This record gives sequence, structure tokens and C-alpha cells, in this order.
Amino acid sequence: MLVERIDEPVKVRADFQGGTITPCRFRLRQQDVRVARVNARWEDRQGKDKVYFFSVTSTTGDTYELHLGSRNMIWYVDRVFMEG
Repeated sequence: MLVERIDEPVKVRADFQGGTITPCRFRLRQQDVRVARVNARWEDRQGKDKVYFFSVTSTTGDTYELHLGSRNMIWYVDRVFMEG
């Protein structure tokens, strides 16, 4: 398995329903990535600000870690795990 550190802001289409955030797709480096499933969700704090983390699997089978900062509401792709 190959792991690539990304650390880039991305545009994300997500559903906010019933107090749950579900990323659906995002645009990374001129490519649209569709989310096939959300593997895990967790929250953490950076100072006073809450940060929402997600592990998602794309329709191509790659797994991405995303996060959304509540302070500035900007999404980031942290890393991608690709089958070698």
C-alpha cells in the first residue's frame, strides 16, 4: 500500500443532515473524486476550535483522510492510501 501525504485544501460537496456530516465528493488536483463510503468519523480540538475528520473510500478504491475545520470551514485532504 502506498501512502501519499497531501495536506491541500479542497472543495467538497457534503450533506449536513441530522447533525451528521457526510462528504460525497471532492475536487483534488483537477480531478473529481466520488466517495463510495465513509469508513470512520471522529472529532478533535485545535485550541478552542473543533475539527471533524473523515476516512473515506473513493469509487476507485483509494482511501482518503479529510478534515473540516469549524473555525474557517475549509476542507483539507490530509493523505491518500493507494493500493500498490
